[in-house]
Amino acid sequence: MARRLTAPPRPRRHRLTVLPSAPGFLTVPATESTMQAGEWGVFLDSGAHLRVSGEPRRNGPTVTWRIDERCGPPEEGRRAAWSGIVAVDPASAARTYVDHPVPARAGAVPTWFFDSAPGDEHPVWAVHIFGLGSTRSGMLRSVGIASDEGIPSAVPAYRNTLEGPTVGRGRSHLGATEVDDVADVLGALSVTGGERFVLFGWSMGAQIALQLADSAAWGSRIDRLVLDSPVLDWRSVLDANAARAKVPPRLARLAIPWLEGRRRARAVGLSSPVDLDRLDWVRRAERITQPVLVHHGSRDWSVPLDDSRAFAERAPRATLVPSAGGHTTGWNAGPADYIASTARFLRADDV
Repeated sequence: MARRLTAPPRPRRHRLTVLPSAPGFLTVPATESTMQAGEWGVFLDSGAHLRVSGEPRRNGPTVTWRIDERCGPPEEGRRAAWSGIVAVDPASAARTYVDHPVPARAGAVPTWFFDSAPGDEHPVWAVHIFGLGSTRSGMLRSVGIASDEGIPSAVPAYRNTLEGPTVGRGRSHLGATEVDDVADVLGALSVTGGERFVLFGWSMGAQIALQLADSAAWGSRIDRLVLDSPVLDWRSVLDANAARAKVPPRLARLAIPWLEGRRRARAVGLSSPVDLDRLDWVRRAERITQPVLVHHGSRDWSVPLDDSRAFAERAPRATLVPSAGGHTTGWNAGPADYIASTARFLRADDV
């Protein structure tokens, strides 16, 4: 279980089959994800990407969606993956950008810059941090919100991700070492030394954002945080995923010594052990004094919503906005509400 949790990134799995449908529509098996109304992305095993939106039409064991007019029809029999990623790159999101590597402790970190260029001076930057197994494309949802509020954005691909540099055996350290790369990106954005930052942390990206907010080096310059489906306690994440897999929690907890013990961590393939207590932000919520907006969906089975509730109660200036989404799909399930609540938070002077 420790190896699985920290495994190197792997290509996307295509678990659905494209079924016969009329032109301009997509029909797939009905699942918890494919039945939920909203805006969604569909990755095909051919490499193509579709965007669907609205309300699906249910027909027994299948659902049919109208395909965005900009997307071509999929071939019957193709394998597909349902996703919250609605744009695969900045161009498909109709946003201009610069892709520039930023020197970091892990090596050159590929970074997208929006509404600005590397080396430009700005009083406030938004930095968007994706989670375990994801990519920069997922951050285009929050980049759009920052851009509409006049805040330039940077989206780095940190170590041991599909787009970032490989360190050691390529395994995730659950945010404990990855934070160094994002800190180096903040350093690269600090042209004058007076810049402030809005951190968007998605899933494990929240771990990285919270460490920076609590750090002596950066805490005073973090203006506010927006967290989506945040991983706040890895132990409860282990429990939740074990329950989903119908594995007794006590067995899931056996993974912990293989993460925290120096010798066992090396046996798993980690270059250093992971201190799970230091990454427990439910217990350490009081340390985060910046304004925090937390988005979390009631259908998230992999990261407990209860952790976000507890964090929002204990952190001095945190607010929880629950949604009907799943893990990191609150935007998809209700884009208008998600965007409006986040924009209000970014504008507020008294949060």
